[in-house]
Amino acid sequence: MTTRNLAAIAAGLYGLWGLLHLGLGAALSWNALATGLPASEPGAESVMFFVCAMVFGGQAVAVAVTMNRHNDRLGYWLNLIVLGVVDIAFLVVMVLPGHVDLVGGLSGPLIWCLAAAVSTVALRRSARSPAARRSSA
Repeated sequence: MTTRNLAAIAAGLYGLWGLLHLGLGAALSWNALATGLPASEPGAESVMFFVCAMVFGGQAVAVAVTMNRHNDRLGYWLNLIVLGVVDIAFLVVMVLPGHVDLVGGLSGPLIWCLAAAVSTVALRRSARSPAARRSSA
C-alpha cells in the first residue's frame, strides 16, 4: 500500500472519529438544552462536556481534511496528541468507573488507535522515501 493511500485511510479514520464526536455532542447538547438552560451545576457541566466533544470533533475533521490526508507532520501530532489525551481522559473518567457503557465508550478510542497506527506508518514511510530525503536536502 502506498504512503498516499495510508495517509488517506488515516485521514478517513480521524474524520470518522470527528464525525462521531460532532454528532454525539450535538445530539446530547440538543437533548440537554431542549428544556432550557440547566439549573444545576452538574447539568451545566454535562452540557459543557457535550460542547467540548463537538469542538474536538470539529478539530479532528478539520485537521484530517486539511493536514492528515497530505501526511503533514503537524497534523499528525495535532490529532495524535490532542485526540489521544481526550480519549485517555474519557476512558479514565467516564468508561472505567462505569458512567458510559464499555462498548460505546471504546468506539472512539478504538478508532483513534487505528488512525494513530495508520498515520504513524504513513509518516514513517514518507520519511524513508527517496523523494522525502531529496526535498529535505
